[in-house]
Amino acid sequence: MRVLQRTVVLLALIALGVGLFYMGREHQVFLDNRTIEAGGATFRALEQVNVSVNGGEPIELLERDRDVVRTVGPTLSVRVEVLDSMGGDVERTVDLVLRPGFRRDLMLSLPLVAAGRDDFVLPPPTAQQTAPEAEPAPPPEEGISPPAAELPPPGTAPEETRPAGKP
Repeated sequence: MRVLQRTVVLLALIALGVGLFYMGREHQVFLDNRTIEAGGATFRALEQVNVSVNGGEPIELLERDRDVVRTVGPTLSVRVEVLDSMGGDVERTVDLVLRPGFRRDLMLSLPLVAAGRDDFVLPPPTAQQTAPEAEPAPPPEEGISPPAAELPPPGTAPEETRPAGKP
């Protein structure tokens, strides 16, 4: 009986931990306003758009802009306001409620959102790749001094030029 009670308490603590992790999970939401091809059609980037996430300050994005917002919680609400070409009046507004689950990062394609498509969640951009290693420098030619890293410390002479018998 005692083992059963301990097992139930342990399972309850594990469930509580998973629930708290899920509720406090931070997400990076990339807002992408770039031209995209989907389903055989091309969706042009919006000239100007305001996006607010979870009722926060609106973020103004122009054509080919991308921004990132951090949010916490199991759901997030997104309001997309497509502005006219002069940037003054709101042409249309789209409200979304998303559940990213256990994903850490997600990217929203704003042209797809404005077009009313359901496939507006894209894979997040990958981390920048490191630059390929540079080829080793060719050996120095005669008469050209080597780089400073290859020179001996000051006050010492190279081995081949030291007089015999002196350290």
